[in-house]
Amino acid sequence: MQLALFFVAASFLAMGIFIAPMIARREPRGQRSLALLLFGALVVVVLGSLAGEGLSYHGFFGSKGPWWWVGAQGWEYLDLGRLWQILLTIGMVLWLVIVVRGLWQSLPGEHPGNLPWLFIYSTLSIPLFYAVGLVFRQGSNFTVIDFWRFWVVHLWVEDFLELFTTIMVAYIFVLLGVVHIRTATRVVYLDVIIYSIGGVVGTMHHLYFSGAPAVHMALGAFFSAMEVIPLLLLTYEAWRFMRLGGAGPNESTIDTSPGDFPHKWAVMYLIAVGFWNFLGAGVFGFLINLPVISYFEIGTQFTANHAHGAMMGVYGMLAIGFLMFVARYFVPRDKGSERAMRWSFWGLNGGLAWMMFVNLVPLGTWQFYDSARYGYFHARQPEFFQQPGIRAIEWLRLPGDVVFIIVGILPVCYIAVRMFLNRHRAGDVAPEERTEELTEAASR
Repeated sequence: MQLALFFVAASFLAMGIFIAPMIARREPRGQRSLALLLFGALVVVVLGSLAGEGLSYHGFFGSKGPWWWVGAQGWEYLDLGRLWQILLTIGMVLWLVIVVRGLWQSLPGEHPGNLPWLFIYSTLSIPLFYAVGLVFRQGSNFTVIDFWRFWVVHLWVEDFLELFTTIMVAYIFVLLGVVHIRTATRVVYLDVIIYSIGGVVGTMHHLYFSGAPAVHMALGAFFSAMEVIPLLLLTYEAWRFMRLGGAGPNESTIDTSPGDFPHKWAVMYLIAVGFWNFLGAGVFGFLINLPVISYFEIGTQFTANHAHGAMMGVYGMLAIGFLMFVARYFVPRDKGSERAMRWSFWGLNGGLAWMMFVNLVPLGTWQFYDSARYGYFHARQPEFFQQPGIRAIEWLRLPGDVVFIIVGILPVCYIAVRMFLNRHRAGDVAPEERTEELTEAASR
């Protein structure tokens, strides 16, 4: 779980830093040093926290001692020790400083309600709503701890990361000429309105066994499912663009003429984000959050089905999409890079679809039926998973995993290595100079 969160968080931090000078058209002095400092700090936090968790769960720290600070707190999404949690929060604040510095000179000419300012607001929300996980103490009551933990789980992961995702996707589409800036801004405001009205209400879909009225869970499921609509609208606009083959005149700072669009696979990944956001987070999330279904299936493979579709399908595909977008400024547009991007797209999406529809959906259906017939406890026992039919379904997942890793992940590694080897391909732009020439040269 922590590796998944670090994977997503690192991609968001990197993309925020990369895209800031593209928005502002210039980069202030000192950004390079701050970015390297942040990268080093992130490496320390990731390695230190994972090592601490491993040592803690294997009993090296005992029941007393430093486990709370450098080991594992033991809370899902907040497994890492408190020291690493504090350092990660400080790193996010440093990231906020880097992004604000990058955009600062361009902000005075923008209305506080325009897209650059909305980007700043969403950036501010990332460290702010992760920091609420620091409110409770080691000896706090379970109810207090779980309250603030769910602020991180729902309001940070499912709300403000979703908002940041929508704004980042919108900005990339605008820079590429895929979506007009007015359309993107309206969609972002729709996103903000839905979160403002339904974000807190949507947290009620987690009230499985708290004794709250069933209507609370129903309202939570509805408003939580509504959150996917704005990104779905952006995805439709992007898909329409790809079907038409290019953008309209004067809508892009990058050449988007038919047959010569350098960011095709980045856009395809962002379209995949919208698809999985609708299916994995929206449809499967709404399905399992219906009150009577939640009672019988929470924690079963139906929950895992929703989690895989939402986590890898949305945030994972978004991270790879960011990589493909950045790669086009470093990796030449040759047959090798095009083939790797195409294979990775179909490998990752095909492998994820196989995992969900061949393994998790049928297994979750069987487990739900067993829970409704014999009781929730029965479907959660180890003996349930030893049945021949269940074991067969588990093995049927293997081909999808092989496709995901070999066809999907290995080409991504190939692209990453080529990016590193070609990191100086476009040359350097001196601080405070405009970046259009670099952008145009790198996109060829």
